[in-house]
Amino acid sequence: MNDHPNALELVRIAHQTLAGEILPHAKPDQLYVLRMIANALGIAERELESHNKNTAEETRGLDALYGETKAPGELHARNRQFARDIRRGTFEDSSAQEAALRQHLMATARAKLAAAYPKGLASPRRK
Repeated sequence: MNDHPNALELVRIAHQTLAGEILPHAKPDQLYVLRMIANALGIAERELESHNKNTAEETRGLDALYGETKAPGELHARNRQFARDIRRGTFEDSSAQEAALRQHLMATARAKLAAAYPKGLASPRRK
């Protein structure tokens, strides 16, 4: 079985080829669409690169909130339950629970933002 190139490597090659070889020679009326495609490939590349680490960290965060250990493969179902529990106020019994909830949500949001828009984490906006 051939494991290379894998999905991450294919996306990386496509992104590098588009950004390095096609965009520099594109017609002005093609630039917007090609940049959108390059951005989408960059997001996909970062998401594929960080998926296993982010899934493990998110799973650990939920494990800590619920006081139980579950497999990362159950993350989608757990997140659906997690959303229901937030709506029910499950994590509002104590300030420690609320702090743990806030910490988990911020860590998860930062991980997603790092893949989708890493420049957004670089520096806080000033008004």
